[in-house]
Amino acid sequence: MTASTPTQLSQPASQHKDIIIIGASHAGIACAERLRKLGHEGSITVIDRLKGLPLERPPLSKAFLKSAESDETAFALRSESWFADNQITLMAGVTVTQIAPQDHQLTLDNGDTLGWHQLVLATGAYPRPLPISGGDNKNIMMLRHPVDARALRSKLNAAKHVIIIGGGYIGLEVAASARTLGKEVSVIEAADRLLARVASAEASAYFQALHQANGVAIHTQAQVSGIAETETKMQVLIGDNKANNATMDADLIVAGIGVIPDMDLAAKAGLSTGNGVLTDAFYRSSAADIYAIGDVALPAHGYTNGTIRLESVHHAQMSADIAAQSMMGQAADAHETPWFWSEQYDVRLQSAGLVPADHDTVRREGRRQGQVSFWSFSANGKLAAVEALNDSQAYMVGRHLLSSPDPENRITKALIADPATELKTLMKRP
Repeated sequence: MTASTPTQLSQPASQHKDIIIIGASHAGIACAERLRKLGHEGSITVIDRLKGLPLERPPLSKAFLKSAESDETAFALRSESWFADNQITLMAGVTVTQIAPQDHQLTLDNGDTLGWHQLVLATGAYPRPLPISGGDNKNIMMLRHPVDARALRSKLNAAKHVIIIGGGYIGLEVAASARTLGKEVSVIEAADRLLARVASAEASAYFQALHQANGVAIHTQAQVSGIAETETKMQVLIGDNKANNATMDADLIVAGIGVIPDMDLAAKAGLSTGNGVLTDAFYRSSAADIYAIGDVALPAHGYTNGTIRLESVHHAQMSADIAAQSMMGQAADAHETPWFWSEQYDVRLQSAGLVPADHDTVRREGRRQGQVSFWSFSANGKLAAVEALNDSQAYMVGRHLLSSPDPENRITKALIADPATELKTLMKRP
């Protein structure tokens, strides 16, 4: 699959328009920054419901949980001076309650209204609640925002046994952080393997072995049917596909079963929505002068052609760049091959592409001990994804190949599997 290339836009430049961005995470901040670099001279206001400076999201499940409160400024997405230097107004701790597309106005939770020429929705997503008895217990921790991370960090320090419901990347990163802090950790996953939606079967097996080697108890094909709380502990009721039921005790439960796009504002404003705010290739919504970027956006054209909503820092930044270029009346960059990274213990995953549901994967050992990569091919034999573990060369080569057309299917499973194949030479193929 290759990236799609939007065409040149004909709308006039908007250097002096007033722009409001709702959401101050990676997508919102990247869009504001890009607009200034492209020469936008009008006002830029970023509104975020969270108080304080925006923080980077990836470290929240990793280094942040192991840090001291005094170290928090190290995780700031941008410094306070950055906003002043770029003449960007940050309205933190403020909630937008309503958008009026035809009037080009929005309403804040204090009743004030603000006008805009162009509006960007970077509202992100929120954790999916547990749809079980006791799933709404306030003592069940979820991790999405800095507020969640602060609360989890505080409780994690006092916990002894941590149960994590959900074997996705967030759950596994929290598991690794908890084990590093010396906690007893169990991971419960309903699917038959970890990372079932996002990783190859081979990569899933790798991470399961990694966590088990570090003392994490992994329970797959385990259905959580309920959560109860006593004066001294939390109880998780689980079963498997063979109806074997059990109760597990913990003093801290973390749920990580996916997220839901935060499109309430968009839906109330009458924008077209589905599994996200529906946009075109330029991240323009169905309403004039309103864009949607980052986790909340589902572009009809691009890498996934409207089939999958991408949740990653890379997509946040890419969509912010394309939207900013479109708002400025400039030619937009291509939709790039998606990439993602994760850190667990001493292993760094770098992946590019998307693993198809029906995939055939080749394992390749790296040049140095401990390096390995998994190359997944789709049913038609085309390279679809690369997952590299502590192997930056495999990742860089794989990302390059996925971003380059290969109409003759020169990159084959046999070629990748052959130890004699020098990966760097594949970047020079005709």
